[in-house]
Parts: sequence; structure tokens; C-alpha cells
Amino acid sequence: METTLHSPKTLPIHRIGGAAFMLGNILFLTNKFDEMSRLFLGRYMADVISGEDRLLIVFGQVLLIAGYIGFLKTYIPTEKFTRITFGLFVWGGMIVAVGHTSFMDGMPEALFAVVLLGMAFMVPGLILFGISNLRKPVIARWKWLPLFTGLMGFIGFFLFSGEEITTMFLIFRTLFALGLIGLGFTMWLEKPVQL
Repeated sequence: METTLHSPKTLPIHRIGGAAFMLGNILFLTNKFDEMSRLFLGRYMADVISGEDRLLIVFGQVLLIAGYIGFLKTYIPTEKFTRITFGLFVWGGMIVAVGHTSFMDGMPEALFAVVLLGMAFMVPGLILFGISNLRKPVIARWKWLPLFTGLMGFIGFFLFSGEEITTMFLIFRTLFALGLIGLGFTMWLEKPVQL
């Protein structure tokens, strides 16, 4: 009897990156469930993710960075403007992910400036990439989603954020998080490039 060895199947980078990005952004969304419950339902609940949950915070940021790497490996824009704006979104997102470690108990608050720096690259990059993607799609499925997501992030984080968490901020933050989850899903659905 002859046996044949099959090489193990590996998951394509777009699947790994898409799944990681979706899961990381689901954690980003759930982080404000306590505030949503308070403002939308008038009920108080404990934090789903608090500063004491160091491993969960680090795990979430690692997932997001893996997702952004998946974007870099899956989509390679050819047009210069699209490439630059896509890069601002991806690299800005990675900076935000690193900066989010500032939410862990005991970390210096000055690290929060890294989040602000990352957002200053990520959100405008996503908006401009979204505009470019409508003209000449890099992300063909739901090609409006990058622009929508970027606009929701801009409105939420630049127009309605402040010392106190408001209902409007939470609405646009939630739409931003859902848009990011959708972008992860579109990457996960991509057809692998045939070599």
C-alpha cells in the first residue's frame, strides 16, 4: 500500500488578517458597552474591558496590528495618491494600536499622545483613501465602506469627543467600529491572488 504525504494547507494572509482585524475591532466596540448601557438604556454595568485587563488589551492590539499587516499584504495600490493615503490609514492604525496600551493601569498617561498622533494619520488617510477607492477601487467589495468609516471616525473623534463621553460620540464611535469590522470582513472575503 502506497502512502502519499500532503503538504499542510496554510491559511492565506487575507483570511488571518481579516479575522484578526474583525476580532480586534469587536473588542474595540465592546470596550464602551458600559457607556452605551448608561447613555442608551439608562442602566449601569461594569466595564467589559478595564485598565486591569492587561493581557486582553495587549491581545486586542496585537490582533489589530496583525489585521493592519494583513491589509498591507492583501492590498497593494498602484496609484501614488492611493498608496500614500492607504499607508496613512494602515500605519496610523498601527500607531493607534501601540498607543492604546496607555489605557492599561500603571502606564504613563503621556502615551495617550501616541493615540492622538495615530488618529491624526489614520482617520484622514482613511477618508482620502475612501475617496480614491470610489474612483479606482482597491477594495472592490463595498467600495464606499472606507470613506463611510473614515467619516464616522472623523465626526466621532474630532467633532464630538471631549472630557465627557456623550451620546453623539458613542453613536459615531460605534459606526466607526462597525465600519472597521466591515473592512476586516471584506479583507477576509477577498479571493487569493493566483501566482
